[in-house]
Formats: sequence, structure tokens, C-alpha cells
Amino acid sequence: MALAPLAVPVHGSALSAEVKIALEAAVAGANVIRDWVGKPLAMEEKGVGDFVSEVDKRAEAAVLQVLNDSPIKASILSEESDPSVVEGSSRCWIVDPLDGTSAFLFRVGDPFPSVLVALEQENQPLVGVVLFPLTGECFYSHRGLGAYKDGVRLYPPAPRRLQDVWIDMNQYGNARYETGMFAYLRNKLRTREGAKLVTSFPPHSGVAMRLLDGTTGLSAVVHDNNADNVKQAPWDIAAPRAILTEAGGCFVSLRSGRDIQTLDCEPMVVTSDRALAQEIIDLVQ
Repeated sequence: MALAPLAVPVHGSALSAEVKIALEAAVAGANVIRDWVGKPLAMEEKGVGDFVSEVDKRAEAAVLQVLNDSPIKASILSEESDPSVVEGSSRCWIVDPLDGTSAFLFRVGDPFPSVLVALEQENQPLVGVVLFPLTGECFYSHRGLGAYKDGVRLYPPAPRRLQDVWIDMNQYGNARYETGMFAYLRNKLRTREGAKLVTSFPPHSGVAMRLLDGTTGLSAVVHDNNADNVKQAPWDIAAPRAILTEAGGCFVSLRSGRDIQTLDCEPMVVTSDRALAQEIIDLVQ
């Protein structure tokens, strides 16, 4: 039986016109996904452990209709479609209509798939929305106006040392693309110099949000990324980066420690604590 449709969050709609449109788009996509819960779905395999389904495409159509009908003139970069470029605009919508497709298709768990909508201006985060369609949890931000979950402002938790924390390693489904740096770090973290707990979640979208909302004890995520087969593409990065950085967290390069940009493709550390990120980076340097 399909789930009841979600409504656009009132608080977020009042935050700014840009957040309102991003929320409307994300809710439109989420309601398509909710309508397909429990129905048989045909899937295509884009690569080992990388899937796309009919619901991805239908959710994307719903998201893009809202963005195209909005008064904001911006280019659009979406996972399942060719880019739509608006000449002369410094703004770009970046969309993943169903991030965590495999989690949705294999019913891994309700908190795992999400809809990601971001608006960037001059290649910098302006607005981010991460909406979990099966739980209804909604995270959103506007640069300079704060980051929120369901109307409650988000702040980073108290700093902790590497030896006391839980770190998740977001690895490739296809082992051939795993980078040596990522593999080395995964082993190094499981030593006395490393973390208290090291795991690899099931395929999980919006995991950066769990660094902020207190629903888990997770302190950092390390994403592998290889230019030969991009794992963390712009549509995976843009919305979570906007929200996490607005709340005081960071996306940084595992190689150099510099801030990750949306178009970067390299292993990265995602955390609410920049000092913890540096401890992780030090293990591979």
C-alpha cells in the first residue's frame, strides 16, 4: 500500500524563496517514491552494485517539473538526464531524484534512500535539501541563514578524539575501482592508532546528515572516489555539502585536507569536526 503524501515543510518554505522551491521539488520527487513502495520495479544495472529503476526516472521528472516551472532561472544538472544550461545564469540546480537506489530497491531500510536538491551560485553552495522519502525527515539550509532538520536548527556536536569515535567507510560496490589510499586507511583505522569503531554501512544516502541530528553516534564518513568510475558525483555531494558546511562541518580531501568542491573527484572525509578530519588525514600521510 502506498504511503500518504508528504507536505512541504512550513518552516523551510518561510526561510527563503530558494529553499521553498527546493523543498517543493524534493517533496514532489519523494511523493513519487512513496507511491511506489511495495510495487514491483524493473531495474537496470549501470555497473556492479549501481542501479537505476523506473522510479528514479519518474521521481526525476517530478523534481524537474517543479524546478523548470519556478521563477528561478538556473541551469540544471540531474543524475538521470542531460544537463540543461541557461546561458548567462550563475546559478545551477543539482539534483539526485533517488539517491540510494539500491537501498530502496532491496528494502535495506527506511532511513537509507533520499532525494537531494541543491542550488549553487557561482559554483558555491547556496541552498541544500536532503529529504528522506520513507521516514519524512527533512534537512535544509540556506547560506548564511542556518541549517535545519524539520524546523530545528542544526549545530555540530562536541569535538571528540579519533580513538573515541565511530567512522563509516563508504566503499565501492565494485572492488576494482577501490583506491589504494582508501584501502590503506580502512586498515589503518582498525589499529590502535585508529578509531573506536569502523564500519561500512549498506548503501546509504544522506549519511552526512547523521553527523548532525543525533540519531546515531556516527562522527565521520570516508567516501572513496576514483575518476575511472566516479562514485561521489556532483549530485551526490552538492546538497549534503551545503547543509553540513552551513552547520559548521566540512567535506575535505583525504589527500590534501583542502575543502572539496562539487566537481572534485577524489577520496574525501566528511565530518562535523575539522580537527577530527585532520586526524584521519594524518593516518594516510
